[in-house]
Amino acid sequence: MFSLHYLDNRWVTTEDLKISALDLSVTRGFGIFDFLRTYKEAPFMLDEHINRFFNSAEILGIKPIKTKREIEKIILDGIKKNHFENTNIKIIQTGGASDDGVTPNGKHSFIVMFTPATVYPKEYYTKGVKLITFPMGRIYTAAKSLNYMAGVIALTKAKKEKAVEALYIGQGKIYECVTANFFAVINNQLTTAKKDILIGVTRNVVIELAKKLGIKVAERDLYLKELPQFQEAFITASNKEIMPVVEINNKVINDRKVGKITKRIMKEFDRLTRV
Repeated sequence: MFSLHYLDNRWVTTEDLKISALDLSVTRGFGIFDFLRTYKEAPFMLDEHINRFFNSAEILGIKPIKTKREIEKIILDGIKKNHFENTNIKIIQTGGASDDGVTPNGKHSFIVMFTPATVYPKEYYTKGVKLITFPMGRIYTAAKSLNYMAGVIALTKAKKEKAVEALYIGQGKIYECVTANFFAVINNQLTTAKKDILIGVTRNVVIELAKKLGIKVAERDLYLKELPQFQEAFITASNKEIMPVVEINNKVINDRKVGKITKRIMKEFDRLTRV
């Protein structure tokens, strides 16, 4: 499908969306990004995503080359130019060129990519999905970095095992998925990791919706040994929204049924975004 993208102060087609092979994003995986989607032409939680992009830049010592308002305008213009029913939007600032092959020299590229929003199979939401665990994670977890080496390996393994996502674990703890945050229901309480994860925008929305519904929420260390206690589970992300989980490492959750609390939150999220 034809798309227009923003690259260094101009609009280009997908065919012309190119940067130097010498850029640190290519040679070292160094750079930042953020990802959001629209519902119709309205970008969901736009300010929160742009703020997180700037937070990632601060953590990694990258100076943003566009202001928040400039990024907002580019996004709104790109939505109109592309005319998709719903749009995925990826904001990127590359590490830039390097004189010594390691340290940036300040010549970053700035990219905003626009593609049709991902549509996952309906049964992912009505019947739930499988996850596997993966004993690794991202570095600088609070930053949304371009370095996804662990994620690429983990999701390749997940695909082979017919799982939709891989759940990072370490030191006996459950953290997050490669491209999503993770929630479990334990003793009728919604539970999710708080430390050593990327705090997702959709994650925060879900927590607020749960509280609004009177569902107790615990943000705490979540342990792999608690898996047998999981009454329900789901993952959250901009492109996945709220996706029920019914199996982790061949351990079945709730008899492979989407749980009541998960359904309530899914319904409330749908009301927020689509009604």
